[in-house]
Amino acid sequence: MSSDSLIPPSTIPSTQGRIRSLLEARRNYRQEVLALTASKKFVAFYGCGGIFCNIAETTWLELVGRKIDFCCDSDPSKWGKEFAGIRCISPSELEQIKEQTAVFVTIGNFEPVLKWLIEKKFPCFQLIYKYDLVSSDYLSRQNLEEVAAKLEEVRSMLADERSIQVFDAILDRLLDADSSPGLMAQVCEGDQYFPPDLISLRSDEAFVEAGAFTGDTLSDFVKRSGGQFDAIHCFELDAKNFKALQATASGLPSAERIFLYPEGLWNEPMEITYSVEKSQSTIGAGDAKGHVVRLDDATGNARVTFLKMDIEGAELKALEGARKTILAQKPKLAICVYHHFKDLWEIPLYIKNLVPEYRIFLRHHTTLDYETVCYALLPTEISA
Repeated sequence: MSSDSLIPPSTIPSTQGRIRSLLEARRNYRQEVLALTASKKFVAFYGCGGIFCNIAETTWLELVGRKIDFCCDSDPSKWGKEFAGIRCISPSELEQIKEQTAVFVTIGNFEPVLKWLIEKKFPCFQLIYKYDLVSSDYLSRQNLEEVAAKLEEVRSMLADERSIQVFDAILDRLLDADSSPGLMAQVCEGDQYFPPDLISLRSDEAFVEAGAFTGDTLSDFVKRSGGQFDAIHCFELDAKNFKALQATASGLPSAERIFLYPEGLWNEPMEITYSVEKSQSTIGAGDAKGHVVRLDDATGNARVTFLKMDIEGAELKALEGARKTILAQKPKLAICVYHHFKDLWEIPLYIKNLVPEYRIFLRHHTTLDYETVCYALLPTEISA
């Protein structure tokens, strides 16, 4: 990307009036979901993959409090089996109980499913947005003037048109009940953590990954770099995920330059509890115990040229624990900002206040509400 394609903040028109209006007239997504579940005898989720399991294992019972009766999938090999403890039924079985069922769609490629539900005249269905459920009650407790001001501040400092499109789409999805189901698909793009218009990997990258999971992004980085890098440091708190991460790393080229840490990142070293689920783990909840550290302490004076974080809402705390590293080395940053609505302003503002010369970008990498990433880059690091 050339510097000519960046937007001077002074040229971005103010939208504070619209943002304030959206906040004042905001939908309460959780209440919408509660009303749908209360109106029907059964609750069914169409889709029984990772999106479904993530919601069924964590958010649904806590925020909705209603059991899921069935999941449904078009794949015959899944019919009759259980996913997250819920029996999977066929589309024809679901159609038989359509008048009695509230259907929530949990498939990234949701358009064919919505089309089928409409054609079959299902009376009650909706896309499910896990993180909008989490944020609905939070917004009811906030000073909306302050929230509007913070959102406007972030919007005004975004560095290109695509970032503004992503930002506006997120606000419309969460706050506007009339927004299109395909809204996020319009701003979705691939290459998560490595968008080619922003990120250009050097042959001497020192990559740090917080929330390495089982090694999917690690493998992607090694492939994209052609094995040309100085070092990789991967942090993963969950013991089961860490074991799988070790197996992944051992099979990669230049494995001797890949360093693994069975710890999470935080703003102070401490023992901490975390939840263990099949699809994710979350610091500060659950019965599992682990250790968290500051990145500043863990890597010492080691080079860091690229820092990626996807740690289930702990990103701001982890950034605080990486303050010295970021100030001294100003690495490329790819930080997830989708786990909670407040991340959309708290994380970009923290980064920009820490290093004012960073250019701030947003990219969205799914058709639903998750995988929004804030990229922070020095002007000299932006991909040509």
